[in-house]
Amino acid sequence: MTEPSSGDNRPPRPVLVPAVGLVLATGIGITALLGGLNEAPDPNPPALKVAAEIDQGQFKTQFVEGRVTVVKPDTTFGDPKRFLELEVKVTNTGEETADSGSAFASTLLKITPEIKPKSGVISIVPTQSGPSRQLQPGIPTKVLVRYELEAGVKPPEKVTIDVGKREYLKGDFTPASGWVTANEEKDEKQVPVVLGQITIPVKQGEGA
Repeated sequence: MTEPSSGDNRPPRPVLVPAVGLVLATGIGITALLGGLNEAPDPNPPALKVAAEIDQGQFKTQFVEGRVTVVKPDTTFGDPKRFLELEVKVTNTGEETADSGSAFASTLLKITPEIKPKSGVISIVPTQSGPSRQLQPGIPTKVLVRYELEAGVKPPEKVTIDVGKREYLKGDFTPASGWVTANEEKDEKQVPVVLGQITIPVKQGEGA
């Protein structure tokens, strides 16, 4: 007579995982992807609106427009140059004349897509007597900031500018008082403060 089998042929029951455990496991997985609890990516700087007034500390600034422009040489020699030109209205809030290059243009911390002009960024204050770089206190002034475009390079349809800040430092024991680039500590380094990013359409014009 055949003995009855003592084994259990029933399929194994599924193991139930508590919902709380799933949530925790998922959360740990996301945290791992971000590189840890304290290493989530930095948020993007706030978006600034074109033509809105931006308080940069030393300057009140309005970005008017971006365009491609061609500048002819001052003499009969040389070739015309193409520039991506930003027209900006700048009011110097300080009590002394400021330079449109070393002071104001230095607050345009980054341009995307990147443009690296060989001769550096050019800053001009147009006047009836010719180009200047002076920003008089309290007077809204048109400033042209130019990035030279290399031959054959197609101008971008828009650019994004990281806008920085200036702050006034007063020396208590030395005469070294004045406006400087505002910095903050990040990853144990001093880096310029980014007030926000502004995206400006670029009019292509004849020079495109």
